[in-house]
Amino acid sequence: MLEVTESTAAHPVRSAGVLRVWMVVAAFVVAGAAIPIALHIARYGLNIGQIILVTFTWINVMIALWEISLNLRISLVERQHKQFVADYRGRELDRVRDFFTAPIRLREIARPSTWAQVWSSYSLFDPAYANRKSFGFWIDSGNGYVTLIPSLLFIYGLTFDIMPARTLGIMGLIVFWMMFYGTVLYYVAYFFNKEHVGHTKRDLAIFIGGTNSLWILAPAWGMVASIILINTDAYGFLR
Repeated sequence: MLEVTESTAAHPVRSAGVLRVWMVVAAFVVAGAAIPIALHIARYGLNIGQIILVTFTWINVMIALWEISLNLRISLVERQHKQFVADYRGRELDRVRDFFTAPIRLREIARPSTWAQVWSSYSLFDPAYANRKSFGFWIDSGNGYVTLIPSLLFIYGLTFDIMPARTLGIMGLIVFWMMFYGTVLYYVAYFFNKEHVGHTKRDLAIFIGGTNSLWILAPAWGMVASIILINTDAYGFLR
């Protein structure tokens, strides 16, 4: 059972079986990426560039669903943020571990309130995600709605002729540029506003650098691939 409103120190999480949040996340990423990769291999063979793009873009699908949960459950995130600041002061990374290792029931997997906890945990490093008036809240929750469908189209468009290569490339270039630019701007704003003050270098490297750097490196390759699709109007190099 996910503990969403009470201190984990005072109220230990009760067992709900062997299923944990990290297992659900891992299964979603592995299974969701494996399907389009396997379909592509069956039709065209192994292509490393396609595997990288599909794996990253599928992870972005998961993040988009989390961002929609943030938008739908911002009131919950705001309440949890206040509690977690008190409960986890000086050990913010423990909150992240507590969430991802928490037991989870099957019926909780599809609930937005479950994945809103990603953001109430992250808000210990960046309180913008617990503030419905902040730019960070709106840009990320908006990203969830805007990039979800294009991400799915891009994933399967690399294997099936959903649209011309040039059209898919234009869509991919827009989406990957949004990710790249948004992440760079996020880093600048985060450190300019001194949100890093009070956190250890280790925690920042793991939770801010480690998680967000993927949204610089992978979109850079996505933009390169999209430009090639546009210039050649052909899928050859990804098939």
